[in-house]
Amino acid sequence: MAVIGVIAVLLIVLVWFLWPSADPKPARRERPDVDEAELEAAERDVREAADEETVRDWSPGTGQKPPR
Repeated sequence: MAVIGVIAVLLIVLVWFLWPSADPKPARRERPDVDEAELEAAERDVREAADEETVRDWSPGTGQKPPR
């Protein structure tokens, strides 16, 4: 009997998570600390790059120096 109760609770939780919301959220989160113009320029640079080396990841933790 306890197993049936646990399964019922798990099904209720699953339905609750998967039920569509009446208030759809935007695809992009609000990011007040991100400069959208700079982000768009960086994405454009990556799309238009001649080769992979010119847009390599030099962010902290990669162990690479920024391109000059």
